[in-house]
Amino acid sequence: MGPGLVAKRTAPKEMNMPASQASSDQAEDTASVPLRERQRIALRAEIHQAALRLFAAQGFDNVTTEAIAEEVGISPSTFFRHVSSKEHLLLGATQRGRARIVANFHARPRDEDVADSLAAAILTRTSQFVNDDETIELWRRAMSSAPTELRRASLLSREEYDELIGAVADRLGNADIGTDMRAGVLVRTAVAAVEYTYEWWLAYGQSESLHDLTEQALQMVIRGLAGPIPPPRRRRRRQERA
Repeated sequence: MGPGLVAKRTAPKEMNMPASQASSDQAEDTASVPLRERQRIALRAEIHQAALRLFAAQGFDNVTTEAIAEEVGISPSTFFRHVSSKEHLLLGATQRGRARIVANFHARPRDEDVADSLAAAILTRTSQFVNDDETIELWRRAMSSAPTELRRASLLSREEYDELIGAVADRLGNADIGTDMRAGVLVRTAVAAVEYTYEWWLAYGQSESLHDLTEQALQMVIRGLAGPIPPPRRRRRRQERA
């Protein structure tokens, strides 16, 4: 592995952030979706946005599902027809998006360096969170107000870990992870760095995007002992740029 792990940044997709991403995920190919379903998609997006505003302003634990429904102007029963819980409003889209990292890796060219492919799979995911600074900051504040067990990062499920490690092992030329630990070390190290970066961003990252911080973290992991740790790239805070 070398400094080439950090992939070139891909063009951001329409999804801007974990919460609004729920509606974006559902809104793909809406041209072929019936009107009633498009209305449901729009209402779910409105519920997500209202919940974010309330969580950020009042704190996650202080906001009830009834308050979210009232903010949107719907009944509690209508709320629960579209959303399973207020926890889902914070975590649902991010959990659905985890599998995309595995799919992104599978989609990379087989002749590409495996470390480059892993970084690209992760960075393609985080590049989707760079367009709407205001909404992303709202989600960051909302998530920061949530209990620790909800804030704790989990980039991949156990099944997704196993699948990704197996795919990396295959690319390394040894599908038997019982005889070669390189794939597991590479995946676990990269994911641990990304998960810590996410937690750091929640607490301190107002001045830099999650995508940029993730890119820096992956660069640090890949450099290893090959050179000095690069200094942080600091951007001015938004209010200073205004």
